[in-house]
Amino acid sequence: MRDNYLPITDWSFIGRQKYVDKNRLVIELVIEQALEDFDEKTISVAFGRQASSVAKIIDLFLLSHFCVDRLPTAIPKDIKLFSQLAFWVRYKTAGHVHVGSESRKQALVESEQGLSESKVANIDLDLQVLSKNLKKLNQHVAPDLIGYWLQANKKLLNELPTFEDFSQVVEIENDVSDTQKTRYKVDASFRYLYLFLNIAEHIDTVERYENKYFVKGLNRPQYVAGNSETHQTKHQVRQTIKQIINRFHAIFTETGDNDVLIRALFKSIAKKAVLDVYEISKNEPYYSDYTQKIIQLKAKPSTLLEQVS
Repeated sequence: MRDNYLPITDWSFIGRQKYVDKNRLVIELVIEQALEDFDEKTISVAFGRQASSVAKIIDLFLLSHFCVDRLPTAIPKDIKLFSQLAFWVRYKTAGHVHVGSESRKQALVESEQGLSESKVANIDLDLQVLSKNLKKLNQHVAPDLIGYWLQANKKLLNELPTFEDFSQVVEIENDVSDTQKTRYKVDASFRYLYLFLNIAEHIDTVERYENKYFVKGLNRPQYVAGNSETHQTKHQVRQTIKQIINRFHAIFTETGDNDVLIRALFKSIAKKAVLDVYEISKNEPYYSDYTQKIIQLKAKPSTLLEQVS
């Protein structure tokens, strides 16, 4: 019986594209039926014209960084996902437009206390997502890099109510200069985002890059696997890193201003030190383009606390 609900079994970017290609007519019908019983003003605030909301909801599902791990537990993981308009409104607006039930329609406005509670719940979800990805990173990198990631994202983490001041608890075994600390914080943040945004799904030839940066080696600088590299292998790894930068920038440009979590994570790598860490020389073609793409990742800064103030 559940098969009638067209379960979504492949949540990768390609898998979601195939799901939409195969079931678009049904998806559109499900959304249109849900719209009949949903507050028009809420839809208008979130998506603009109601006529375009069907396509915009499908586009949200097809965002490259859309992640099943960030879905609330109660949300269906099948065709009924597209009928959950309250979820799509919150996802589109990062919780800035609240939707509460009022008979079959849903109200646009709620009390100030209710709005704050809703946004705190969003922060709790962000905390779960961050922790899960950090555990994943910890399986693949040296312990010091976890410490550097925590330091690099100290401001973000201290805004989350569960966390204490990380400057008091982070221990890094190897003492290095301030310049090197900056490099390793950027490196740790870059690797974290690579996993967080599932970049491997979107570019080719990641094997050599992952063999170097996601195989645990000794806990000492440069914090990479201990395998020897040829000149050609180093070049291939750098080419992959350039592709990753391009992918980061593409995701950044399609990330809404309200998605403060992803924007905060991007900000931690928005430094020229990224190119230094990965030995991308100023003499290489398009060096200035990569510099601009990296620097642009800190545009439109925001904080999680702004959502609950």
